Amino acid sequence: MGQEHLVGHGSETGAVLLASIGRRLVRYRLGDDGFVERDRLELPLAVQYACFHPARPIAYVACSNGGVASAGDRHCLVQVSLDDTGMQMAAEPVALPYRPLHASVNTEGKRLTLAYNRPAAVTLHDLDDDGRVAPRRRLLAEGTALVGYFPHQVISMPGSRDLLLTCRGDDAGQAGEENPGSLRVLRDEGQTLACAQTVAPDGGFGFGPRNCAFHPRGHMLYAVLERQNRLAAFPYREGVIAPQPSWDVELLENAGNVRRPQLGGAIAIHPTGRYAYVVNRAHPVADGSGPLPAKAMTCGENSVVVFELDAQTGEPREMQRLALDGLHARCLALTADGKVLVAAPRQAGRFMRDDGRIVECTAGFATFHVADTGRLTFIRQDVVDVGNDQLFWTDFAPV
Repeated sequence: MGQEHLVGHGSETGAVLLASIGRRLVRYRLGDDGFVERDRLELPLAVQYACFHPARPIAYVACSNGGVASAGDRHCLVQVSLDDTGMQMAAEPVALPYRPLHASVNTEGKRLTLAYNRPAAVTLHDLDDDGRVAPRRRLLAEGTALVGYFPHQVISMPGSRDLLLTCRGDDAGQAGEENPGSLRVLRDEGQTLACAQTVAPDGGFGFGPRNCAFHPRGHMLYAVLERQNRLAAFPYREGVIAPQPSWDVELLENAGNVRRPQLGGAIAIHPTGRYAYVVNRAHPVADGSGPLPAKAMTCGENSVVVFELDAQTGEPREMQRLALDGLHARCLALTADGKVLVAAPRQAGRFMRDDGRIVECTAGFATFHVADTGRLTFIRQDVVDVGNDQLFWTDFAPV
């Protein structure tokens, strides 16, 4: 796609990006020559996900010694101060019950919620006026009857105090039959969380949502179906999601030749509400389940797909597709002004193209300029040395 550059330590301007490499939380600033590392902080356990307070310079970092294939036995939430003196832990880590996958804070900055996949669970934590986790209340909801199978994301719902829990489900395999996916509306009832609505087309079978985003106008919900490599659009009104999507569109360029693991990923919606950006992610494996072998294997699609969103109906229509020079971009970050988009390939590695050529890949940041038309123009690729770790999470800090 373009020339690769090492992350520098020179002049800094522009937006602030946070990223995790194993236990390290690294803060970058976007400069004239790409991303400049500003500072880093070593955390007690490996970073799984993070989110930001809407009005205070605080990041809430979910950590665990578990990983994609292991539950782990130590998990915590770290509150990190992001002031100009440098990143530092703002309080003692808060113990968590399981490995956390996702975290979000409501727009008022009064409630932090985390999602866990194995076992399926959600925790809700009150925040005090300083943005710190308050000890006065912590709700735990668990069990598939309440929180479904494989919760992967939990976010606030527009115009409502309810939460949207995105449950990916599981494909059928050696471990057992398919577990259905669902979208679940959770309601805070003071002492408990209750499920106010479940959306599961066809009973949730063949429905595997991973990441969701609401349209800025609050009338549509867009769900990336990880297991089906599709984008579904659901009408949303007065806190209720339509039971069936109005649109369900393909994400892959070559859906007839899928090389597993091939997964739909992160979604970002432009602040104007006119465009959506979705990641396709893949990495080569020997047999679909093991690590990358010494011999390079073929790989699925790694790309960013741009959709134009119809102003009246919300229908997504593909308008651009760009291949990524990297493996498995787990995260997608869009600046608040909608002018810069970053995809973050998580790992170094190598794969074999169909013509037999071996391609060497690095972890890092693929940076794009976003035009007023929503179209992307590649700017540069910054290499991040992750060693034996992965670039597991990244996002722009709020202004």
